[in-house]
Amino acid sequence: MNLKQLRFAQSVAETCSFSKAAERCHASQPTLSNAISLLEEQLGARLFVRTTRKVSLTAFGEYMLPYIKTVLSDLNELEQAASSFHNPEQKMLRIGLSPLIDMQRLDRVLKPYRKVNPQVSIFFKECLLEDMQQRLEQDKIDIVVVPTDMMTSEKAPIFFYEEPLYYLPQNDGSDRKKQFQYKLSDLPDAQIILTGGGCGLNTSLESLFNHSGIKLNAYSGQALSYSVIEEWASLGIGAGILPQAKISTQNKHACPLMISDSQAASFSYEWVLSNNKNTRNEVSGFIDYLSNIVPALIQGENQFGAA
Repeated sequence: MNLKQLRFAQSVAETCSFSKAAERCHASQPTLSNAISLLEEQLGARLFVRTTRKVSLTAFGEYMLPYIKTVLSDLNELEQAASSFHNPEQKMLRIGLSPLIDMQRLDRVLKPYRKVNPQVSIFFKECLLEDMQQRLEQDKIDIVVVPTDMMTSEKAPIFFYEEPLYYLPQNDGSDRKKQFQYKLSDLPDAQIILTGGGCGLNTSLESLFNHSGIKLNAYSGQALSYSVIEEWASLGIGAGILPQAKISTQNKHACPLMISDSQAASFSYEWVLSNNKNTRNEVSGFIDYLSNIVPALIQGENQFGAA
């Protein structure tokens, strides 16, 4: 297999279309289709389900996609490191991300920074928490954004934002009217579907339930992704709880999860800083931006809604 095949597969997964992926990758559709067929043969199973209406990942594809993304991300990181070595004057900001992070929100709050600092290249690295902690300690990442209390550093973290949680009820096959909201202390008996761990979802949910004095009734199996949690809830396997940004727009069954009648259940996220004492100027400037500018941007979004 080769990197071009992996890029093709990632593009198809992102666009849900062979034709759009081919256009994005500047390749003919037969070339892309043949490359992916060869990749599937080499990996031992199909990555995509192809119909006349849509293209979607198989269960095997859902399982393999994070590995494909990691290989391509590591290649990008390698290229960035080489560029920095050969161009010492180049300014680069390396940001680590938990998969739980709302990328749309992150992009919005970074736009003013990018506008004022066009000379700084921003490199994103999505990691599971254990890997991200190591990268932060080894100075391979300058700063990370993760669910609160998920990582440690000698420097105080900076609060980023809070996001409401939604309950995905287990489909029991009935035509019951959708509830307006669910209260944490009064959830149905359905087991909560979790992931394999590492992104922060499981630990954050356990903390939320423990803080409320409630036992988390976890499903014994594990979902590979947030979309699988949605799918399994719709199939009646169990229920799910996800941050708002991780629920697909077509999901009509997710309902707000509440602590009380007036308090929404939520996850909070924070920026964790590297322990590196020799902080580069662009990193120091970005930390100032996080402390002094981002809170006002988040407050504006909370008051008026995201644009």
